[in-house]
Amino acid sequence: MKKVKTLITILLCCLIIGCNQSKVEKSDFIIDKVINDDNTPMIAVVRNISKNDAANNELSDYLNNDNPDDVIYYHITDIKLYEDLEIGERVTVTAPTTLLTSPPQAIAIEVKRYED
Repeated sequence: MKKVKTLITILLCCLIIGCNQSKVEKSDFIIDKVINDDNTPMIAVVRNISKNDAANNELSDYLNNDNPDDVIYYHITDIKLYEDLEIGERVTVTAPTTLLTSPPQAIAIEVKRYED
């Protein structure tokens, strides 16, 4: 009986600890902003990372990793939007097609911004 109580206590402690750990939400974050050689404003977005990773890592960290396709450059046609977007901001970008470049590039038709 004492073993059962001990086992139940251990399981309850594990359950409480597990419930108290916050989930790390992963999203897409702007990691860089550039204007390319033909004056096209672009944002570099890293997909599926945490807010902490976005704040503490640089673009080169993702371009030089095992999966450089984590980064995508989106051409932004609205200069006011481009100027308003910030590095570290969480976004979802809609683009109809992606060019087979390295890193991939696409023309953004919609940029959804999130308040964090």
